Amino acid sequence: MRYGPEILLNLSNEDLSMLVSKHTEERLFALLRSALFDKEINISLFEDITNEDWLEIYNTALDQGVLAFTYDAIKQVPSTMHPDIELKIQWAYNVDHIEKLFNRQLSAAKSLVDILSSDAINTMILKGLSLASLYPTPSHRQSGDIDVYLMGDYKRGNSIISKKGIKVKYDFFVHSEFGINGINVENHLYFVNPNVNKTGMRVQELLSQISSTLPHPIVEGALMPSPEFNALFLTRHSSWHYAREGVHLREVCDWSIFLQKSGESLDKKSIVAMLRECGLERYASIMTTIARKYLDINVSLPFDNTYDQLAERVKEDIFTFENPEKHRRSGVMKVFFCKIRNRISRKWCYDLVVPDSYWGNIWYSIKGYILHPFAIFKAKL
Repeated sequence: MRYGPEILLNLSNEDLSMLVSKHTEERLFALLRSALFDKEINISLFEDITNEDWLEIYNTALDQGVLAFTYDAIKQVPSTMHPDIELKIQWAYNVDHIEKLFNRQLSAAKSLVDILSSDAINTMILKGLSLASLYPTPSHRQSGDIDVYLMGDYKRGNSIISKKGIKVKYDFFVHSEFGINGINVENHLYFVNPNVNKTGMRVQELLSQISSTLPHPIVEGALMPSPEFNALFLTRHSSWHYAREGVHLREVCDWSIFLQKSGESLDKKSIVAMLRECGLERYASIMTTIARKYLDINVSLPFDNTYDQLAERVKEDIFTFENPEKHRRSGVMKVFFCKIRNRISRKWCYDLVVPDSYWGNIWYSIKGYILHPFAIFKAKL
């Protein structure tokens, strides 16, 4: 049997919900706690584990963007309880692929920084590649694009890239896209989209005010956001995607590792005030509750509200949400109808979890597809 990424492509939401059993959840979180925070694994969780159980863990970790993290922790489980050799080889193969992609991203980011710095443009690296530096093994944090902000030199940066003979795409007004050494780069005009509603506008204003930067420990010559910036930026970015298209355990791990590494140094009073002003305190508290309960982070945190029942619902939703991109091989109409169904079914997220308006978001999407009618059919990698 070959174990590969295509296993989950055509599963329905009901199938996925059945696949992610309670035992799989418990074991997956135990592996993540070990890999990310060096927590001792409760071996009793794995005493009666079968290879089919390991396959569930593998598939779920693959689907949730945490495959390499779980692989790191398998060595903490007695060898007599390990998956069979074929699955371990496939697991190791995919982890090797993740590492090689990460190294290609590092190389591409360094090339981009060198190109832009020669014209006195500073590059701030956002999201995945920046957050990777917080992890015990940075190359095991999966990401697709390189996200950058050029500290106010968006247009000039695009022009410099274009003059190098590299095609710059403007399919989305919030960022441009271009390839560096085969890696896609998103050059952000804004930190977050300020045009969608008042929340986005205010978050963009605040991020612009606190966009102090630090030398980046991974990419020489680049900058990374300050902890205060990341607390607001990550919350807004994650909440926006959660309500519209779901998030993965990878984002929960990002928030958890960020709090563990930076929580003590945060200006807690200032951060809570900004999140509360923007209506994001509840979402940050929900994600923090999940991090506390399932990943056992143990730092003093600024989020006192726990929202236990709502956090449990969000956690279950992360495991069972069906991404329309899984139907890409079944045709664009399947993707289209899945997107429509998801938009209808996710009204509760707007009512209970995020500060955005459900109907306002629907109208924003309609306007976006009128301006970019083929965007709905674009695959997201």
